[in-house]
Amino acid sequence: MSRQSSTPIPAKGDSPGGPLGWIGGGGLTVLLVVALLIGLQLGGTPWRYRKQLWQLQGGVVGALVGYGMGRLMKKSSGREP
Repeated sequence: MSRQSSTPIPAKGDSPGGPLGWIGGGGLTVLLVVALLIGLQLGGTPWRYRKQLWQLQGGVVGALVGYGMGRLMKKSSGREP
């Protein structure tokens, strides 16, 4: 006879160190506060710098979309490092 453990075995991705595991531990709150502070600072910039800010936003969004698409393409091809 084998003894069964009373603690469940965590599934892959359930561990706090897994993807997006930092969100539950207050990381989301910190991220929102930082985003709010950056938004307030950028809101006070003069209008002559708005074009550069829009270009920066576009570049960041493009980089994030490219990164996300790369991760999705890598997962769908079945290749893991």
